[in-house]
Amino acid sequence: MPELKYANRIITDAVPYALEVKKNGDKDPDTLGDQVKSTHVMNVDAGRVDDFFYVDAHWLWSGGSDEEVELPHTHDFDEVLGFVGSQREDPWDLGGEITIWLDDEKHVLKRSCLIYIPAGTRHCPIRFDRIDTPVLFVSIAPTRTYSRSAVGGAAKSTSPKEGDRPRCTIIDHTKEKFTVAGDPGKTEGANTIPRDPSLRSTRLLHLEDDMARGAFYVDFVWLWEGNGGAPAPPHEHSWPEMIAFAGADPEHPHDLGCTMTIVMDGDTYEMKKSSIVCIPANVDHCPWKFHNIVKPTVVFTAGPSAMYSGSHKESW
Repeated sequence: MPELKYANRIITDAVPYALEVKKNGDKDPDTLGDQVKSTHVMNVDAGRVDDFFYVDAHWLWSGGSDEEVELPHTHDFDEVLGFVGSQREDPWDLGGEITIWLDDEKHVLKRSCLIYIPAGTRHCPIRFDRIDTPVLFVSIAPTRTYSRSAVGGAAKSTSPKEGDRPRCTIIDHTKEKFTVAGDPGKTEGANTIPRDPSLRSTRLLHLEDDMARGAFYVDFVWLWEGNGGAPAPPHEHSWPEMIAFAGADPEHPHDLGCTMTIVMDGDTYEMKKSSIVCIPANVDHCPWKFHNIVKPTVVFTAGPSAMYSGSHKESW
């Protein structure tokens, strides 16, 4: 059977950090060894999928360290950092403490959050002070290739300027009433998929331009158990979209413990591993279904668009 057209756009592993990062003396979470147990789960950029943007995901399982990872630096692109707790009873509780410097200001994180960092803003280092329960650490940027400047230097942030958009914004909540479904008031039943009553999930974190000026779309949801699917019917975007899902079992971090299926351009793709699905712009996709979730799975989506939009949400 021939390989499906977009099979090479499903990423299930991580490649090592580029020499450009390592040569500047940065440490990644995996180098902390017995101090902070972690797994570099998956990543993608234009080097792996030639028309896609940068995404990187680590699980931090347990431990703590007074060592810092990531040197102070800036980018010429925006970036979103995600720190996602895993406790079902309260996933907004980070389950530990993480310290990060943003624009040379120290922040101690104790809640799950997304951090929007505009281009030109100095940020880092990061210190994983205490990881009591698993934390997913994600970096997303609308750039083909990750790069940085002023690594380890004393230069201050140069942009954005005073009175412009905030230098950094920490978002620790989701957006009320957000949905990827279409507007059921336009064509009843045609652009909204009903929820399966067996699905147990928690909408956790969300980011769009109306929450942090200049930001791009990012969304995180926990799936705990059951069957179901995203409420969006088949649709397309004018921008490329990332759909990712990560299993939260520290013994088997690449095993979802369930099956995900998604339709792209008429073909159905099946995934049983933690994966990043790299959907090109203007490609019809969905339904996206979750089959027999028996282990918690975090799903996250993002795209280089200020607001979530799609053909199923256009005015009729």
